[in-house]
Amino acid sequence: MATDQRSRGAARSIISVGHLLVGGAAFVFAGVMVVAGSNPRAELEGVLLPLGLLLALAAAVFMYTAGMVLRSVTGDRHGPSLTLSTIELLVGLALASGVMAAAQSYGAPLRSPLLLPSALLVTLGLAGLGIEMSGRARPTETH
Repeated sequence: MATDQRSRGAARSIISVGHLLVGGAAFVFAGVMVVAGSNPRAELEGVLLPLGLLLALAAAVFMYTAGMVLRSVTGDRHGPSLTLSTIELLVGLALASGVMAAAQSYGAPLRSPLLLPSALLVTLGLAGLGIEMSGRARPTETH
């Protein structure tokens, strides 16, 4: 039983680091959007700059929450970690719909640049939800 709890704790820590990496990647992507949108010759500056700033704000909140989940005690992680996993799953499914649209337009879904991020987000979201749901289903024993 102790080995099961240790492996579950290690899995939670790995998923928490994954949450932090997803937030960091979103923050970098937002930075690219802000830099591209602030170029005076950018044709989409009116679109990229505000969306980049909004994404940077959302990524900062996501990273802060992921950092708090990573630093928190194992028993206090369930709510925020479940929320982060749900967000990752929803964003991954949205990207997967983009992969399907790309497959319909040029017929090769494996060439889509959205394939890898969508697969990683769906996998991380499902893994996080699985760990959190199994943790809620089993009450912890106190001695």
